[in-house]
This record gives sequence, structure tokens and C-alpha cells, in this order.
Amino acid sequence: MFRKIIPERSSVRLFYHKVSAVLAAVFYRFPATRLKIIAVTGTSGKSTTTELIHYLIQSSGRKCGSISTVNYHFEEKVVPNPTFRTTLRCWTMQKLLRKMVSLGIEYCVIEVSSHAIDQNRIWGIDVDIAVVTNVSNNEHLDYHKTYDDYVKTKTKLFRRLNLTLRKSGVPKVSIVNIDDPNYEIFQNIPADRKWAFSTKKPADIRAENIRLSNQKTEFTLHVPNFSSEISVPLLGRYNVENILAATAVAISFGVEVVSVKQSLDSFPGVPGRLELVNTGQKFPVIVDFSYKPSALEAVLKFLKETTEGKIIVVFGGAYGRAKENLTECGKILDKMADSIVLTTDDPNNDDPIRLASDIRNSINRSETEGFFEIEDRYEAIRYAIYTAEDGDVVLVAGRGHEQTQNIGNLSIPFDDRLVCREILEGMKN
Repeated sequence: MFRKIIPERSSVRLFYHKVSAVLAAVFYRFPATRLKIIAVTGTSGKSTTTELIHYLIQSSGRKCGSISTVNYHFEEKVVPNPTFRTTLRCWTMQKLLRKMVSLGIEYCVIEVSSHAIDQNRIWGIDVDIAVVTNVSNNEHLDYHKTYDDYVKTKTKLFRRLNLTLRKSGVPKVSIVNIDDPNYEIFQNIPADRKWAFSTKKPADIRAENIRLSNQKTEFTLHVPNFSSEISVPLLGRYNVENILAATAVAISFGVEVVSVKQSLDSFPGVPGRLELVNTGQKFPVIVDFSYKPSALEAVLKFLKETTEGKIIVVFGGAYGRAKENLTECGKILDKMADSIVLTTDDPNNDDPIRLASDIRNSINRSETEGFFEIEDRYEAIRYAIYTAEDGDVVLVAGRGHEQTQNIGNLSIPFDDRLVCREILEGMKN
């Protein structure tokens, strides 16, 4: 009840978060002081970059944990994140960090949202390496109100580097995307060591000769005094940026570049992030978490580059999304998708009809003219797959790794990846 009465950014709410964070850190005896902490923020790419960093460090023989939207990693043990929260509430976060310390883990990668920074949820977690993937101008403005405030909030993670505990022999490092418009803002914040990465410009860590397909991504990796050809099962140009950021972190901790290359060659991918579902069909079916306008646009740009036939997209609005973002997603779909199947995502207690209309109102197509509205998500996915032909691609967007669908007070088992596989297997039979 109080959540509805008191605004999210009111001084009362922010004070509550700060006190909770202090109490949690004290109760669990400041576990972050015993870990080398890498914090990843940005508009998109956080989860993939977090998973990549964990994989590179763990594969090098070091004991590493991670906490992301997708998974909790305790070295090689993986536990799916049941909350789907980008940055956990402070009590849960501190509890998991304490568990990592008790297991003898040395490194931990955490995914950090702008909400968590603003609400002091990471107070008491002394960050050693701060990474920013990118900062888009149309995200979370329902919370931050202005883009400048959104950027300013992100920079707080970097400004705290030199204000938090220094651990013996561990420098404070910043890692920034030189291709992002806000590069200079982050780069000008003091740190012991700064790494810049790029796919377009000269940088400490850079990628050249990028080759994209709907099966893998290949490029030439350049780091100081070393170059190598890389092939990974991650799709899309923006994932090259995530790889470069993760590589910078690994090198900062002394991981050999040869080890980085070998680990990237065997990286298994990230659940629900441009994840291919393949049962031998003649067209790719891809499941992705892209519910934000910037992420959806990036995925569709990649598919435009690599698809000869039609791009068929299944998409629906989830609860808690700003109307402006849903409208923007509709515009992007209208501009870039050949066939749109509008359906239900996670309406929760929101009105699914209202969510759908916020998207539909910005789609300038009539029903059956490259636009179809099918409320049942299973039937929407089946329709998309059954209408695809050789050379087309089906993108099931918005939910990614999520395994339940929340409609009203019901939580229904629903995993887009399993549904796609079931439908594809049915087609073969």
C-alpha cells in the first residue's frame, strides 16, 4: 500500500533504501571487502557482459561468482535468478556475497541498474572495476524523468570507485565504450587505470573485420601487443561490444589474452539472449529478452543485415513499462519487421488490452497486412513459426530466459524457448 502512496524517488523511500543497505551490509559483515568486485551498468548488454566476464575469469582458473538478471553463479554452479530483478534487494545481495566468501570465491561480477544506484542498494559493496556498456536516451525516463539525470545516476557508480575501500594490490579500474555518446563524461572520472573499447575507433581493446551471421559472429580482436581471430556463438554487432568490455575486465585481472581467446571460442552463450532454437528447421528461430526500444532496434538491425527473407516478430507489452516505451517499440516494429504478431507478454495486473493498444496505435498497418494480433502467446508463436519459410527468421522477443508468465494473480509456466522447440518438433511430425 505504501509503495503506491509514496513516490519511488521521494526522500522517504530513498532514506529507507539507504538504511536497509547499511543494516544489510553490517549484518552480513561487509562481504564485498573479501571479494574483487566488478560492477556492470548500462542500458543494454549488462546481463551478457556479466555472464561473459564470469566465464572468462572462471575459465582462467580463478574462483568467480556473479549475480545477474539471468543467473547466480557460484564458480561452476548455476542458479537461475528467480526474481528477474537486475540488481537484487540489498539483503539478498549481501547474503549471496557472504555465501561466496564462505565458498572461497575471490571475484564477483554484479549487474547494476540505475535504480539500484539511485536507491543506494549497492551501498557497502566496494567496487574495484566499473563497466558501462552504453547509455541510451529513451530508457527509464519514467523513473529518472530526464536523460541527463539518467546519465548522471550511471556516473555515480564510477565516481564511487575512488571513494570506497581500497583492497590490497587491487587497483580501481574504469572500462568505457568509446563509441557511446557519453564516453567523455565517464572517461573524465578519475580511476587508477582506464580502458576504452570500440568497434569503430582506435581504442585499447577493439574489434575489426566483424563478420555477422545468424549462427555466429567472427571478428579480429586487438588488445595491447596482441591480435587474434575470434569466433563466438553470440549474435549481433552489439554483442561484440559486450565481448570487448568483458575482455578488458579479464586482462585487468591479469588473465592471459590466449586464455581469453580460448574461452571465447567455447563460450556457450547466454540464456534468452539471441538464443537460437534449432531442431533442424530451414529458418532460424531466435528467442531474445529485447523488450526495451534500444535493444529491440539493435536486434532488428542485426537481423536486417543477416536475413535474406522476411523478419517475423512476436512481441507483447509487459506490465510496468512506460507507455512511451511501448509506443516506441511499436514504431520500431512497424519500420523494421516484415510481419508483426502482437500478443500477450506479462500483463500481471495491468490491462492486457491497454498494453496491446499502446503498441498497436503506433503500427500503421491493417490486420493481415503484415500485422496480426493473437492474444494467446502460444498460438502467436505457433502462427509465426508456421508462416515462416526458408530464408526467413522468427524473432520471439520480450521475455528471453523467463520461465513463467504472469497474468492477473496467476503465474503460469511458460518458457518461449521450450514453446518454440515444442512447436518446431510438432512441425517435423
